[in-house]
Amino acid sequence: MASKPYADTRLAKYVDEMTTKLRPVKSQVQIAAEAGFKHPNVIAMLKSGAVKLPLDRVPSLAASLDCDPRLLFRLALEQS
Repeated sequence: MASKPYADTRLAKYVDEMTTKLRPVKSQVQIAAEAGFKHPNVIAMLKSGAVKLPLDRVPSLAASLDCDPRLLFRLALEQS
């Protein structure tokens, strides 16, 4: 479980829900690129809870996921 310390966070569940919702429109690779992540697997790592979302990435990820940046920011703060 130590390899996925954020697995039970609301952010991990939310990112999973949002990427599933967007699946017909864009891939996780596209979401990661639009959010400015160098590595496309970051989205999968966020969903699984392996990493936490850096606060400076909240606005770009929210735009890519087409979600409320304030909600995403609150969820990211919960991981801290």
